[in-house]
Amino acid sequence: MKKATLLVNLIIGFHFMYGQSPDIEWQNTIGGNSSDLSYCIQQTSDGGYIIGGDSYSGISGDKSNPSNGSNDLWIVKLDNAGVVEWENTIGGGKYDLIYAFEQTADGGYILGATSTSGISGDKTEASQGSSDYWVIKLNNNGEIEWQNTIGGNSSDDLRAVYQTPDGGYILGGYSYSGISGDKTEASAGEYDLWIIKLDQFGSITWQNSIGGSGSDLLYSIQMTSDGGFIIGGNSSSNISADKTENSIGLTDYWVVKLNSDGLIEWQNTIGGNNNDILYSIQQTTDGGYILGGYSLSGISGDKTENLIGGSYYGDYWVIKLGSSGNILWQNTIGGSSEDILYTIEQTSDEGYILGGFSLSGISGDKTEDTLGDNADFWIIKLLSNGEIKWQNTIGGSNDDGWCAIHETTDGGYIIGGWSISEISADKSEGSMGNFDYWVVKLASECTPEPEVCNSLDDNCNGLIDDGITETISITAGGPISFCQGGSVLLTATYTGASVQWKKNGTNIPGATSTTYNVTTKGNYTCVTTSACGTAESTPIFVNVIKNPNASISAGGPTTFCAGGSVVLTEVAVAGCTYQWYKGATPIAGATSLTYIATTSGNYKCRVTKAATGCFKNSNAIAVSVPCREGELIEENNLFSIYPNPATNSFTISAELNSNSNSNLEIYNQLGQIIYSIEINNTDGIISELIQFENQPSGIYLVKIFNNNFQFEQKLIIQ
Repeated sequence: MKKATLLVNLIIGFHFMYGQSPDIEWQNTIGGNSSDLSYCIQQTSDGGYIIGGDSYSGISGDKSNPSNGSNDLWIVKLDNAGVVEWENTIGGGKYDLIYAFEQTADGGYILGATSTSGISGDKTEASQGSSDYWVIKLNNNGEIEWQNTIGGNSSDDLRAVYQTPDGGYILGGYSYSGISGDKTEASAGEYDLWIIKLDQFGSITWQNSIGGSGSDLLYSIQMTSDGGFIIGGNSSSNISADKTENSIGLTDYWVVKLNSDGLIEWQNTIGGNNNDILYSIQQTTDGGYILGGYSLSGISGDKTENLIGGSYYGDYWVIKLGSSGNILWQNTIGGSSEDILYTIEQTSDEGYILGGFSLSGISGDKTEDTLGDNADFWIIKLLSNGEIKWQNTIGGSNDDGWCAIHETTDGGYIIGGWSISEISADKSEGSMGNFDYWVVKLASECTPEPEVCNSLDDNCNGLIDDGITETISITAGGPISFCQGGSVLLTATYTGASVQWKKNGTNIPGATSTTYNVTTKGNYTCVTTSACGTAESTPIFVNVIKNPNASISAGGPTTFCAGGSVVLTEVAVAGCTYQWYKGATPIAGATSLTYIATTSGNYKCRVTKAATGCFKNSNAIAVSVPCREGELIEENNLFSIYPNPATNSFTISAELNSNSNSNLEIYNQLGQIIYSIEINNTDGIISELIQFENQPSGIYLVKIFNNNFQFEQKLIIQ
């Protein structure tokens, strides 16, 4: 496995470059005044944790219940920060050990224990042999709901328990008993695997004793996706009884696949020339299986790598099987001393997490020295192909043993084991008695990403915000040279936390957005700033071209009768062209400095710089042609109303170019005529007092009609 191809080496090199062991998030030393040894831990549905093992302590430290016998089961419930919520001591008068539990669908717990106790303490059934399976159902507060003592006339040790989809339970362990008590099959040799299926109330529905002529032990069982079961253990049996393959060494891994009724579908004996002990097995997402244990074998049999170290236990030995039990790959992992793997499981990223303990210093695969005089936790993360991604040696100055590890919902890991270490190295709490439960929560794995300024170690190299160089650039959304009145939008692309726009090196007040709209000439830059540094963009010069001057004047009156005219003149500007407009419409052909206006309208001239295309519109001059040729124009007629505003009467006066009488009409706001009178004039002069009584306040329209002319004024009555 270690003789990888160049491609694999490059891949692994990448991960070693960036792969970093997660930090310890929190830890808790839990115990009483004697020895408390934890073997199993699990995250619970509320985000907390359940930890279990056996305890020799009485009421002391964290322990609130007295001992029932030599040692008892001790179940401790923690919240998500590792603080004890409740604990329960469960046992009889002798030895009671727990190696497995699982939270059940109802929020309670199923415990798988081995007991030598008779009826005593919490134990309600007599012992059937020297040791029995002891199955206990707890509610979510840790109180016993029911229990069942299951065994034959000799030793029966329960090592695994799982709830099945039908609400029942599968039990796995090993038995030395023949047909007796609850055991319905004779022993095939020495110890045999003993699989029992319970219903939801703990009653046996079926059982199967599986073994050969030697000793066969079960340490792990799991339900498979097809409704059957996968069993992991070890065997010293040759071909005999249920065993279809001879022993390869002293003790071998023995994997057995059962169907949903507990009958053997296939099996595989895997080993080398010495002792190989399988402790943990799990079905993987590809339908195969991952095996974890330890091996003292060198290259021999199924073993493809030499022993790295150790004389009694050896090295971690990890094997990946296909769905039919064939070996896909394997990896021997260890240092120069004893390394014992207890748990392995597939992680959410398709890799694997390994938990055990190690006595090795830096040697072989081990990259960290021992932290004390004895064993430390040794956590290893593998890639999906079995190569090491990262590892972590966790411990104190003394002995830290066992190591159950599971991935948590936040992507971290929870570790349960025991420790006798005082405050030292990774241990932040002293021993409470002899051995104590030691729970360690690891943070989620660091996933390598480009380093950015965020107070995090994004690239997983152990340094926070290292090598950060903030960057910024600005771009223009259009031409950066334009005429007065135009603009261009500048946009900044940056890595910092904030930006500040500058013009000619000076901050522009309030210009702190990603974009800035430029309307004036200058050098523009943008600065980005963060806790990690500052950077300024390359400048963009914006050129705003000045528009030419434009101004027109009239050469005479701008109000005249038809047939008249007025000359409008634009002030000459060098290098420019001219275009006259009436209203918003250009006048065809009107491109000289002057224009003769003969009709009513608003006139202006657009002056355009030929070299730049920039232009400016002149002021506007209104020309009015209100009358026919020869008639007195309105602006020279005097028509007035006084007083205005008025109350009950007012006087109108007008000077007309006519001696004929005129008609006066007054209209209300609805356009209705409410007053009408004929008025005489003398030599074209009108002066008439109008009595306008009892009219409501408001605005009225007064009109005078004389021949073809009409004059009008507004009247306010108050």
